[in-house]
Amino acid sequence: MLIPKEVAQSIVQETEKIMDRNINFMDEEARIIASLDVGRVGDYHAGAADVLKTERPVIISSENTYQGAKPGINLPVRLHEQIVGVIGITGNPADVKQLGDLLKRMTEILIKEAYLDEQVELENQARETFVNEWIRNSFQDEKLFASRGWMFGINIHKPRVAVLLEMVGFQEYWYRKIGQSKGNVQEEVNLQRYRRDLEKLISMHFPDDHEHVLIPDGSSRYTMLLAVNETSESFQQKDRITARIDEIQQALKSKYEQESVAGIGSICINPGFMWKSVDEADRALRFGVDYSRSLFYYEDLGVESFMYDVPESIREDFIKRKLNPALLEKIPECIDTLEAFYKEEGSIKATAETLHIHKNTLQYRLKKVKDLTGFDPRDINDSSLLQIALAFHKIT
Repeated sequence: MLIPKEVAQSIVQETEKIMDRNINFMDEEARIIASLDVGRVGDYHAGAADVLKTERPVIISSENTYQGAKPGINLPVRLHEQIVGVIGITGNPADVKQLGDLLKRMTEILIKEAYLDEQVELENQARETFVNEWIRNSFQDEKLFASRGWMFGINIHKPRVAVLLEMVGFQEYWYRKIGQSKGNVQEEVNLQRYRRDLEKLISMHFPDDHEHVLIPDGSSRYTMLLAVNETSESFQQKDRITARIDEIQQALKSKYEQESVAGIGSICINPGFMWKSVDEADRALRFGVDYSRSLFYYEDLGVESFMYDVPESIREDFIKRKLNPALLEKIPECIDTLEAFYKEEGSIKATAETLHIHKNTLQYRLKKVKDLTGFDPRDINDSSLLQIALAFHKIT
């Protein structure tokens, strides 16, 4: 294992806090890769080279000089019986010799922890790669792919539903934080730690790790493939999914004050069509973001299910021809009025109550829309066009 410079520097700093001595870390080529004396980083250390050659500690005194070395003691650092580097304490050998064994033990513990962290990270990356192949349908041999899934404890043949969870305002907030940091890498570290904490909190709501799948998707989104019981009624499945997502969203808000939006696709029983549920969840998520809904199911979408496929230029042209926003601005709260009117299924009484206006005021606004656009919101044919235009207006 090659010790990353960041890990070596962390080890040097942690051990220095305890021993109050200058600590150096040398790699497998006897180059100093970490030191409290930053001016020595990159220098060749002949004493470390001797340690690597003999696999034994080397004590350096004023009488026993080495190129690039100062008085002190240097010890081999092992991981799985293999020497991976050399750690040294600068100082009078008589004073630091007794600290040598302690330093060696501490360093090897920290190295092992770093190694285990690296293995976990590599396993997570491999798992994420597998899941991404799955939801992009980029595998060819289903039996082989299923076997790979078992290595991660994932049964790809289990009925599942895709859920995409977006952290609201996450990207904008961290963009400002990183911009204000003026190149300080610590903000990036804080970002990655925060994302990991969010993932841990979400995963806590899954009672069986092998049943459900969770991976990060970009910087502000998480993809979940929730296992469902196909023998349950659809309304029961929906209730369970809603309850679980609501618990997760409440936990995110309670612990981190993090708002979120969830889009939920349809149930998938064929592993080759998992991508479809993910695509549906993405459409539902976009609708939830645009309409400020914390949770939305693809099956509840109407015209919104395809409106994101329409190019923006065509949407803008349709809005202009059907709604004529420039003219509608002359009518107070026109767009809100139309949205409320259609939400209340064309009921004058219910819409007036929702908007807290008199029924005659509502009738006046609706008539004004007809006069300015040529389309009557109360006419069944015209209302279809107006509702599509309103939906386009909301997302454009």
